[in-house]
Amino acid sequence: MKMTEYQNHLRTYTQPVVVDVWAPWCMPCRVTRPILKRLAQEYQGRVALWEVNAEEHPDLLRELRIYGIPTLIAYRDGQEVSRQLGAKSEAELRSLFQHLAEGKTPPRLQPLERLLRIMIALVLVGLVWFGVGGWPLLVLAGLIFFSAVYDRCPIWKAVTSWVRDVTAKRSTGRTP
Repeated sequence: MKMTEYQNHLRTYTQPVVVDVWAPWCMPCRVTRPILKRLAQEYQGRVALWEVNAEEHPDLLRELRIYGIPTLIAYRDGQEVSRQLGAKSEAELRSLFQHLAEGKTPPRLQPLERLLRIMIALVLVGLVWFGVGGWPLLVLAGLIFFSAVYDRCPIWKAVTSWVRDVTAKRSTGRTP
């Protein structure tokens, strides 16, 4: 499948779509696939599940910037609204499908993940405060903290939205 086919198919689809990028040899994929199929049946008519075999479509993966599997990409109205890497629990996957079915944007980070990242950043800042590390550790703390809050930052949303628009226009041959 070529990127243009993929994008055209997304644009014509009326319901939200979860794209599961997997491979037959991937153990985490084998764990999540039955859950995804069950949820696709449960949310049939409200959320669609598309499966992309990574071995059969390496060019598409490169264009979608997928560097690990399993990767789930959620789309609404042809626009990416969520991307998740790695195996997820049934509760997390159900939450993704539920948010899409209700027309809501799925949360990018689970509350516990967000809290854990903030706590790690604070510990690193504390280490610098007590003289254990220098500025590189402080930079790392800042990056970890930003990874906990980036999805709520309006500047980050504006910049990434602009980059996504420019990239989409270039990939379809239109100039920005």
